[in-house]
Amino acid sequence: MRAFDRRFARATRRLGHAETAVRLAGVHALAGLADDWEEGRQTCIDELCAYLRTPYEPSPEAGPPAAEQLAFGGSQEVHHTVISIIAAHLRDNARVSWRGHDFNFTGARFDGGDFSGAEFASGTVDFRDAVFSGGTLDFTGTVFSGATVDFTGARFSGASLDFTGATFSGGPVHFVSAVFSGGTVHFGDATFSGATNYFINAVFSGASLDFTGVTCSGGALDFAGAEFSAGSVHFTGAALSGGVLGFNGAEFSGTTAHFNDATFSGGTLDFTDTTLSGGTLHFTDAKFCGTTVVFTGAKFSGGTVDFSDATFSGRRGGLGKDIATDPPAGLLLPPA
Repeated sequence: MRAFDRRFARATRRLGHAETAVRLAGVHALAGLADDWEEGRQTCIDELCAYLRTPYEPSPEAGPPAAEQLAFGGSQEVHHTVISIIAAHLRDNARVSWRGHDFNFTGARFDGGDFSGAEFASGTVDFRDAVFSGGTLDFTGTVFSGATVDFTGARFSGASLDFTGATFSGGPVHFVSAVFSGGTVHFGDATFSGATNYFINAVFSGASLDFTGVTCSGGALDFAGAEFSAGSVHFTGAALSGGVLGFNGAEFSGTTAHFNDATFSGGTLDFTDTTLSGGTLHFTDAKFCGTTVVFTGAKFSGGTVDFSDATFSGRRGGLGKDIATDPPAGLLLPPA
């Protein structure tokens, strides 16, 4: 035990060194200790995450002194190395697995990073209030199985967040009050099952939100109170089976949302109290089979919801008697 304690003390001292090479040595030493010291593994992981949470300024403007550029480059290299080491320990080929542990990235600044192919099994992954500025944070093919993943209050400014092909099963994912300014968020071909994933009160301003080909069976995707201004939303080819896709109280302003060719089998598509001003929701060629579609209290102010060429089986699309017989202006239904 004392040998582990000495190794921990040496590694953490190196993390505070001014020289990039020494800090990198400290990172690798701490990761090696985590592999060897099962009882202290969470402590070592906590220390690596704490390093990521240290102040990390954005890239300096063009033309700063060479010393400032070098300092930024060194900090960036160490931060990306920490991310790479953590991700490597969460993949199938890891010599020692860190799955099931907690990862606290609260308030950290990210300008890229690769978590592709990782698996977060149980535990908590905390990105609350983190800042994502530029670059791509890559979660392609990542598996979230029972872990709670929290992006509450995170800010995305011109960044790309890529969950293409990711699997979400069990634990919830929170994007509550997250702010997306420009950039792209990809969930294409992702699979959601058995959990509620929260985008409540999230703000999408000029951002592209892509759920093309996503599969949701059970559970819910909850966008209650979210704001969409400019930008685009894509659920093209999505498949909802028995789950809930909810936009209760959401606001679409100048945003185009595509649900073209989507398939809704059972479950609920809920636009209760949604406000649409100047944008369009496209459901062209969408298929509804036993799905309840709710627009109760929805407000249309220069916006359009287009169900042209959509097909329904059972009661008229689950739209409800009032809307099916007397649709409000802006709601375009297929011929009876």
